[in-house]
Parts: sequence; C-alpha cells; structure tokens
Amino acid sequence: LPVGTTIHWHGLDVSPAMDGPAGLNQAPVEPGETFTYDFVATPAGTRWYHSHTDVATQVMLGLYGSFIVEPKHGGTHYDRDDTYVLSEWDNELTPAVASGAAPRGPRDQALSGGAFGTDEFLMNGKMHEAIPPIVVKEGDEVLLRLINAGTLAHPFHTHGHSFKIVATDGNPVPAAAQMTKDTVLIAPGERYDLAFEANNPGVWMVHCHIENHAANGMMTVIQYEGAKPTGPLGEFWDLTPTAGQEVPSHDGTDSGHGAHDGHGMHEGDAAPSASRAAGMSSATSAAQTAGDVVWLAMEDDRFDPKALTVTVGTTVTWINKGADWHSVAALDGSFASDQVAPGQTFSHTFATPGTYPFLCRHHGRQGMIGQIVVTE
Repeated sequence: LPVGTTIHWHGLDVSPAMDGPAGLNQAPVEPGETFTYDFVATPAGTRWYHSHTDVATQVMLGLYGSFIVEPKHGGTHYDRDDTYVLSEWDNELTPAVASGAAPRGPRDQALSGGAFGTDEFLMNGKMHEAIPPIVVKEGDEVLLRLINAGTLAHPFHTHGHSFKIVATDGNPVPAAAQMTKDTVLIAPGERYDLAFEANNPGVWMVHCHIENHAANGMMTVIQYEGAKPTGPLGEFWDLTPTAGQEVPSHDGTDSGHGAHDGHGMHEGDAAPSASRAAGMSSATSAAQTAGDVVWLAMEDDRFDPKALTVTVGTTVTWINKGADWHSVAALDGSFASDQVAPGQTFSHTFATPGTYPFLCRHHGRQGMIGQIVVTE
C-alpha cells in the first residue's frame, strides 16, 4: 500500500503486541516495511480480521477477510460450509481520498461524524449475479458463516428455509439455546453461524431484508442441483451465472472457487452469460445512434414497456429512470450493456427480424425481464 497499515483480529486470543490498533498496540507498518503477526490460532470458530489503521477508509476499501479456525479434534460435520462477508461500498471513496491525495467527494463532505456513503452492498466483495449461489443437494446439512465487515446492520433472510443459530461471534451456542429463525440481524463486527437442512428443493432468494441493500447488490440464491425457478426467469436459467457453479464439500474437494477446506469466499463470475456482440455500444446517448429511435425506460425492478414490437433498422434506447444501477442483456447474446447509471442510456440497432428476450443482469431475479419483437 502507499500508506501504513496494521491488522486486528476478531475473536482470536492474541497478545497485546499482535492486536493491531495503530498507536495503542503497534506502529503502522509503513510502505516497504514488514511485520510478522505471531500467535496460536485459538479458539476454534468463525473469526475475521481487518485493518486497524485509518480504519474508516481502509476497511471500506476492502482490507478485511475471514479467518476460520477448525477444531483440532473435529467438530460437527456439514455437507456444505460457506462463508459470506457482508460489507458496503462508497463510490466517492477512492484510494486517492484514503491516502489524502484527493478531498472527499461532495456527498461525503456533507456527512457528519466522519461517515462515508453506502452505494453498493456486497457479499465477499461482489454484488448481484457476481455473488455465487449456495449450491446444495436435497438432504445436505448446510452451514452459512456470516461476517459483517461493514458499517451498517444487515437483516439476513433465507427464503424457503429456516435455520438454527449454532454459533455467535464464532462461539458455539448450546443446543438447548439455539434459536430457529429465517431472518437474523447482524451488526457491524458480528458473526453468526447458521445451520439448515436442504429439505425444500427449488431456487430460493437469500438477501439482506433492507430492500435497497438487496436491490443494490446484497442478494444471492440457494440453488438445488438441477432445479430451475418456477417463475419467468426459469426459461433463461441455464444462461445465468448460476448454471454450472459448484460449492466445495467440507473436505475441500470439487471446488471451483479456490476455497480452503470448504470455506468458500467464492470468486464467482461477474461476466454475463450473454456475450457482447461485435460493435455493441456501451452506455451512450440516443444522439449517437442512427435511424428511427424508440425509447424504453428502466424503472427500478421493471422495464416500461415490458414488451415492444419494432421494425428492422429501429434503434431501441433504454434510459435508466430509476435510482439504482441497471443493465441490459439479450438472452441470445446479441447485445449487452455495461452498468447503466441513473440518467444514462444504452442503445442497440436491430438489423435482423426475430424475438429478443432480455433482462437486467442486476435485477433479473426480481422480475426485471422484457422482450422485443423485430418485424420486417
């Protein structure tokens, strides 16, 4: 890094000199310097770590991670064991701002108490379709390890399944005290281990229940192997990033995500399955297109109109009239946009007759699906 930093450990029994707070427990490790953290990994459980120098900026910029300590003599077996770190992202907070080379953005300057804005809401540093699903087989015993590395509380909700809270902050909860819930509020710094049986086949949402957090990234699915959604998205499900992703088993095999011993902070696949066509335009203005132009609005979670019929040679321009990021991707791969910010547009000229289903890659799971019919 271009600035000094340190590491603080949550739930690990370290000595004061290994605890990380800059000034109180150690000097920041400056650029080019090294420091060795030396401690015994104890006690077992879901732990985590983060920067403890310029904490407000460095943690939001991604200096955090999970630290799973396995019981030395074995513990409860789970068929699937996944770790999700929840956090937020501020579009105005850049490395230059964090290092003092640039001032805070205009919105952040208006916030008091040193707060930063929260524009996107992340799971393992990713959002929307880039977050890999929780892939299960019927009968699997599943453990979800949740870590809140952000600055906001998140009510984490699972559709179609209730879970037991089997550990808090990495510490086991006695069986007699385990609560059965489908939503748990996880505060900044907290951890919850949630256990459930995969006994309800289908494709189920998993998300933060603060709705704008889900709409701006903090959502994935429980995906039973071989299952498709029962709604309109089911028609396209084999073209989404859900298809073909595997979650490693507890022994660390069958992992496509670089997980260790089944604790997947998964990489996922941020690219849409709808490939970019040659000559496609990114977010652009209608003035840059030729021929007849038809406008189609992207409201939050829906297209307006949902269905459109045009003739060959027509340019369709999608305009984002909502408050969230949106995108446009044809299911046959003939066109795809980048992220389209509020107020921006994306245009595509249709040269071939046919039927073109499309969706928003950010909000397809919430029903943001449309169709364009192109006639001679």
